[in-house]
Amino acid sequence: MEGQSETRADGATPARDGKAEAARVREALRSIIDVAGMSLREIERRLTRQGHGFDINRMLTGRFETKLHQILDVLGVLEIHPVEFFRLVFKEPTKQSAILLRMREIFGAVRPAAAAPPPSAPRPEATLEALQRRVEELARQLDQLARRGK
Repeated sequence: MEGQSETRADGATPARDGKAEAARVREALRSIIDVAGMSLREIERRLTRQGHGFDINRMLTGRFETKLHQILDVLGVLEIHPVEFFRLVFKEPTKQSAILLRMREIFGAVRPAAAAPPPSAPRPEATLEALQRRVEELARQLDQLARRGK
């Protein structure tokens, strides 16, 4: 997927553009909300009932700095596990981080390592692109239906 950092030949990951990646996260979240068919207002109502109210439209458009807990709160309302969401946005690394490998050596595996998706599973970037294409197609169909009704 465009904008994702690639691993260099020596296994190191080049510096990431955090602002661009945050924008991709917001875009993916917007697409998921569109597909879920839930209005921003309804999501805000549910968040407010949980004591986590904020202006989702402003968050999704980047008008204020998005906090991780806000993304997690919205995912909770949509009943989407954070790992599923972030795998949709970011591809799996080709090489494990040396720091995390060292931590596992020191502390052992606290929880089982996440299994890589089976080879038959779609690539996360392909899934996000397909989701975005589907949202665009649905928007076109809605426009056509609206024009017919006039």
